Amino acid sequence: MKKLLCLLFLGSVSCAYGGVRADLRHSGKLYEDQKYGQALSAYNAILKENPHEERASFGAGAAAYYLKDYAAAEQAFEKTAEQAGALAQDALFNLGNAYYRGGNAEQAIQAYRQAIVKNPQDKEAVHNLQLVLQEQQNQQNKNNQNQQNQDEDSSNQDKQDQDGKGQSPEEQNQQNPSQPQDAMDKADANRVMQMARENEYKKPTQAGAAQQNTVEKDW
Repeated sequence: MKKLLCLLFLGSVSCAYGGVRADLRHSGKLYEDQKYGQALSAYNAILKENPHEERASFGAGAAAYYLKDYAAAEQAFEKTAEQAGALAQDALFNLGNAYYRGGNAEQAIQAYRQAIVKNPQDKEAVHNLQLVLQEQQNQQNKNNQNQQNQDEDSSNQDKQDQDGKGQSPEEQNQQNPSQPQDAMDKADANRVMQMARENEYKKPTQAGAAQQNTVEKDW
């Protein structure tokens, strides 16, 4: 993401703003020295006396942003953008950053778009907008893939359950390796041999033929 855009108010201002000139310079110096908490307090003090001072609300938004107080940053940048003054477009760009960092991707997209409408040449706003849109698309693709995997797993489980219905015990045993198949086969073989012994008989031979015993299974 583009580094937060902030303007420092260290230069001279109109005489009409003589009452806030020193305060703006002081607040800007605190911000430049990365004393964001003090800078935020200083900007808010200016806004208390001059609620429509866009430079103060803009600076307050920037300071709050670096303090990771994204809700306060959003409020300050929204107020600056509503003034529709010289800082409106920059405020919209920074508002998009604050929304994004605060986890509000949809609102970030709207803010970036508004910034681009005001200045179609703002390549950084276009870049940030593309990043957020691509991130959303990647997340959607991931969600779709996860859902597809879940559907396939569910379908396979249903098929296995369906295949198990109506099968003979022998067929189910063949599909279930947990069954003691070898033990059952041995028991069946013993039962067959017992039946064979119980039903043995000697088949009569033809006259003159050599006597021989045959064993047949009569069942």
